[in-house]
Amino acid sequence: MEKPRGLPGGFDRIYDVLAAADESTGSRRKMAESLRVSTHTLQRILTDGDVPDLSLPQSSYITGSWARTITRIACGLGLDAFELVRSTGLSIDARIEGIIRSEASGDGARVRPGEQGGGRHFDDLAGFMLALLGPSNGGSGAVTSARRQLEDSLRNYLVSTGATAPGLAGSEELAEGAFCRSCMSSLLDEHNRGPSDRYCRWCSDSEGRLRTADEVRGVLTNWFMHWQPGITREVAEGRVRHYMLSMPAWSELAAQTAESCGEGGS
Repeated sequence: MEKPRGLPGGFDRIYDVLAAADESTGSRRKMAESLRVSTHTLQRILTDGDVPDLSLPQSSYITGSWARTITRIACGLGLDAFELVRSTGLSIDARIEGIIRSEASGDGARVRPGEQGGGRHFDDLAGFMLALLGPSNGGSGAVTSARRQLEDSLRNYLVSTGATAPGLAGSEELAEGAFCRSCMSSLLDEHNRGPSDRYCRWCSDSEGRLRTADEVRGVLTNWFMHWQPGITREVAEGRVRHYMLSMPAWSELAAQTAESCGEGGS
């Protein structure tokens, strides 16, 4: 496979690992599913070279979207996400670091190449706890089922308390409509999916029905405090209220707020 001419130099490392995976996998569709990216994204990197030069100034939307995509590629191939993002020339500030950590949190325990002594690095607290139980392969169906229930319970608890947060939808998910209408988390991420095709597992109940505004507000407040360490709960709650007003699921709430503000100003 020949590297596309227009590919920015910062994507050389990503091209090399994807080209090797593409050759060994033999199916770009399967590789895309494994990495949780679209085949179109793989086409842009491997064939078209139609990707932004992240070493140059880009919009926050572009840098956030590509930080998320590169993190998925890194996690899917067992690589260090921070190292792979940095290789593109993208500066890792607090926002990008939050995106990387949030996106990587759904992949459990991973070994970071080059760590002395083969030490294990855990971005996901649930993955760390489960790793203490030993390998997940083998065992009866009942054991496997119990382990999955334990993992779900751990993730639910950690998200509800703000110890971890679901990954936000990127440009691919938004284009495909695969995002939660309540909080904008990715529905292509198994970590976020629940019984509903419109709401994530954090914003909906066991039947897939949207939770109340107060319930969602509580979860998102913990989430915001996780993403933005150092802020008070009061500040987080204020930011969440504004955030929810921009979500499709809470458009009626937004309309009521706007109407209330209009009446107050007349």
